Amino acid sequence: MQVDDVLVDGVTVRVGRYGTGRPVLVLHGSGGGWDQGVDWARRRLAPEGSAGFDVISPSRFGYPGSTLPEGAEVADQAAVMAGLLDALGLQGVDVVGLSAGCVAAAQLAADHPARVRRLVLESPLVALSGRAPLPPLAAVRVLARAQYLLWLTTTFPPVVKLAAGASPKDLSENDRAELAAVNATMFPLRPRRAGTVFDRAVTAEHMLRGRVPVERISVPVLLINAAHALLAPHDDAVRFVARLQRGELLELATGGHVLIGNVSRLRETVAAFLAGDES
Repeated sequence: MQVDDVLVDGVTVRVGRYGTGRPVLVLHGSGGGWDQGVDWARRRLAPEGSAGFDVISPSRFGYPGSTLPEGAEVADQAAVMAGLLDALGLQGVDVVGLSAGCVAAAQLAADHPARVRRLVLESPLVALSGRAPLPPLAAVRVLARAQYLLWLTTTFPPVVKLAAGASPKDLSENDRAELAAVNATMFPLRPRRAGTVFDRAVTAEHMLRGRVPVERISVPVLLINAAHALLAPHDDAVRFVARLQRGELLELATGGHVLIGNVSRLRETVAAFLAGDES
């Protein structure tokens, strides 16, 4: 594992990188950072020390080690990601977005199509037909300054059920360990505060207000979601995929927001999708 700070047009981007093979840019979810992207890649692509994928996992704006430019917008984040690829000497890469990271990933594919070969959106936030089930910005600001309170909320049975798709008592030992590993990527909280607030105030609103030019995304897109997903309910996910030029939807029966308990299936599915024809 190599972790570096890369300067892109005056913006510092911290990047975790490991592996060899097909380059994959992983954009983490809200509350995460470069370490969350790496955690995802170890589970979905390949563990460290194995060949097949060159995992590139940056912290997005305001997350550990990365700058949050004043007045930043989602299009700026996409432009910085394109600049990061320039700095790393990469032209086209596969791109993965996780939850809120899907917004920047989709914007990157729309604004910089030559840089994206294939796009995976896992448990994305999409434009919704109903009310968005997101906490108020004021509540996010409070949680972003209360590490113990945030940690405590991750143990509440209703929150566990949303995250993992089952109550704590119904999770296997392996499922609990997987969820604990994902939750650990949201701590320590302090270096993630600015990014977490930015995601609620700017990133989420960008998608919810229909500002991502979805119809311009020309690359193959795989949207992976759990049934009864909170941020992309079935009908909204179907509508989102229908707007894509080359989109497909995979809905899993179990797993909740972070798709707990689907490691083997999703590793196989993601690898097969990324290995597809680029034309």
